[in-house]
Amino acid sequence: MTEVRALSGLRVADISEGLAGPFAAKLLGDLGADVIKLEPPAGDAARRRGPFADADDPEASAPFLYANTSKRSAVLGDGDEALRDRILAGADVIVAGEPEPRLARRGIGYERLAAANPGAVLVTVTGFGSDGPLADWRWTHLTACATGGFSHLCGRPEREPLQLGGSVPETLAGAYAAVAALIAVRARQRTGRGDHVDVSVMEAAINMALLVTQRYDYTGDLGVRRADIGPAPSFILPTADGWVGANTLTQAQWEVMCQFFDRAELIEDPRFADGWSRMSNSRDVADELARQTRDRSAEDAFHEAQAWRIPFGLVPDLSEVLELLPHRERDFLLEFDHPRAGRVRMPGVPWMFDDQRELGSRTPLLGEHADEVRNGDPWRGDRRASENPRQRASERPRQRASERPLDGLRVIDLSMFMSGPMTTLMMADAGADVIKVESVQRIDGWRAGGSTDVERFWENAPQFNWVNRNKQGITLNLNDERGADAIREMVADADAIVENYTPRVMGNFGLHWEALREINPDLIMLSMPGFGLTGSWSHYTAFANTTEQMSGLPHLTGYPDDQPIFSGTTGGDPLAGVMGALALLSALERRDRLNAAGEPGGCHIDLSQTETATSFMGDAITAYAISGDDPGRTGNFHPRMAPHGAYRCADGAAPLEERWIAIACPDDDAFAALADELGLADWQNRWAAFEQRDADREALDAAISERAAERELHELARALQAAGVPAGAVMTGLDLLEDPHLRERGFFITQQHAYAGVKRYPRQPYRFRNWANEAVDAPSPTLGRDTREVLLRLTSLTEAEIDRLHEDDVCGEIPLAVRSD
Repeated sequence: MTEVRALSGLRVADISEGLAGPFAAKLLGDLGADVIKLEPPAGDAARRRGPFADADDPEASAPFLYANTSKRSAVLGDGDEALRDRILAGADVIVAGEPEPRLARRGIGYERLAAANPGAVLVTVTGFGSDGPLADWRWTHLTACATGGFSHLCGRPEREPLQLGGSVPETLAGAYAAVAALIAVRARQRTGRGDHVDVSVMEAAINMALLVTQRYDYTGDLGVRRADIGPAPSFILPTADGWVGANTLTQAQWEVMCQFFDRAELIEDPRFADGWSRMSNSRDVADELARQTRDRSAEDAFHEAQAWRIPFGLVPDLSEVLELLPHRERDFLLEFDHPRAGRVRMPGVPWMFDDQRELGSRTPLLGEHADEVRNGDPWRGDRRASENPRQRASERPRQRASERPLDGLRVIDLSMFMSGPMTTLMMADAGADVIKVESVQRIDGWRAGGSTDVERFWENAPQFNWVNRNKQGITLNLNDERGADAIREMVADADAIVENYTPRVMGNFGLHWEALREINPDLIMLSMPGFGLTGSWSHYTAFANTTEQMSGLPHLTGYPDDQPIFSGTTGGDPLAGVMGALALLSALERRDRLNAAGEPGGCHIDLSQTETATSFMGDAITAYAISGDDPGRTGNFHPRMAPHGAYRCADGAAPLEERWIAIACPDDDAFAALADELGLADWQNRWAAFEQRDADREALDAAISERAAERELHELARALQAAGVPAGAVMTGLDLLEDPHLRERGFFITQQHAYAGVKRYPRQPYRFRNWANEAVDAPSPTLGRDTREVLLRLTSLTEAEIDRLHEDDVCGEIPLAVRSD
């Protein structure tokens, strides 16, 4: 087979700074795109962000090193507009970190780019999007956690809300941006027209912090900060040498865990009778379990529980993340020698195409590739023959408003819970024909998560009804040969199949990769097990809480004097879901290149959910690798900003009386504006310089808290932003659902579900200018709703044969576990 890079021939110009936009361009570059990073003379601001390998060396800043692999760097100064325009005119994708109207004022807005390059895809990655009341607000990691819903649930109820460890909102938004860029590129293949893709960090955070809005909309419950306890519930427990994660998402897992700890009597304890009871009495559960783990080593508890098929996880520090056995066995880490940073280790691409992992290249020095970019054609290699937008723009019909970018693609979704279904949701929202497959013997476990209806619980789960919209739903018992045969028939004309079981399951169904490849050599199969398809831990079971624990996020999240805690939501799942979509879209591009060479383009994607979660922590892991800097849990502290924290505002009205605001001062000017707004001019003498504020943080925070407590939350946030201070409310689900900015951007859609009724769900955190976003309109399917129609359309089964399948419970609409017959 011809050796190809997945995105070879794709040209990407990166004019963004910081972490979010550059991370998007890095992901495309690591997959083979030619990425030119255009930097100002002082370099990307991330070069000065640190931690550093050596004494504030801007060439050895960990965030910059991580977010800028696989790029070439050129510096653009005054008078270089012609060079800039020449590079942008040749780019397929342009990644920017400013709102589009601001770019337009600089002469590089979408309309001007499209005039010179009709196929250009402009991707803007900003805090709040390119339009809406908050478009020009300043933002930081801290304020993104607050406004995106994370901080409301992260922390303990008696203490202040917390930011997440690492830089997850930024890397998450960057990954979404890379996905959206490839969706737009794929649409361009049909229409010849590029697009403006508008990505919002706030909206990305809301999609990951899903419990905040959906819990409120379904139940009216705002939730509380209780992040030492994870969903289901799950726990981070003390051991003799650290911490271990104990996760039980199902009743069966809870009962097995009680037996594992030789505490079978807990199964009959009414305090722990079911998931709701265990959540209500989670502190008691935690105390009982801690008695069992405190004298064991973390490794022993982890491996012994996994032998019982209980989804335990380790809670490694950053040094331990780098040395995890599956990372070493699967060659997950990217390693390179850098001229200034020395030997660098960081997370690599978290999946393999068949048994090959795409490898990125080292991060460039500032302006390292200036000569080759300035002299002659700045772009390397040939552009893809199928992607010549100048030629095709006049030849292809314009895309109709009713069309969506992925119309014509078919995806069979065998996955459950959230990670795989979130991958296929992104495909479905963009127009792919996604067929969701369950069985009446084993419904998707997410149907029971947070359900608000006892009688028909499987149709009233908010998370299921979100991640499965725009899909067709069928039931097939794959343990019955007739059910597996129906899948085989559908595979013959499908583009992709997605599953997130442990490796043995698909083989048990007779649907392993080797068999499916024989049916359809162009099929792309995405497998998403917790620890990948290979390695010593491949058979271990993992859920969102497990992969979050393994990533290093809990190690970095929490109060300095407290234990590791969860993100407050199902952290690992959405991270895997977004990366799964990127893997699938890049595999489609790879297939096109192989088909153009006359070869079949199918492949088996081996994606590890633990690796994907770790990828989003890459800047912190890189920092440890180059400097030995492991800050541990630091609460809301930031080493280069003061003040930087959450402050209580005037009590709000019911239902939530406690209100908080996040405030970050990245420079002395922002602090001066803060002091002026709070009416404390004398602060200027005491704390004018960062060094003064850094040395006196406790007194500074106390002074701000005293003044903030006199102000209404949202009024204070608006006033500080108007003065140029990054600030934002710690948003609840109610705040977000009623937010004027999100309403103006149409972020939440309202859907009428057959059983759940009228509910609101978040859109994807990106907007496409040139296709109709309102096409996101179909509510999630009720169990087996589309079985007959899909089987008649995509298999050779007759009406009579389908009737027989229903009689034999190969198909159905009611879970067998609740049937009364």
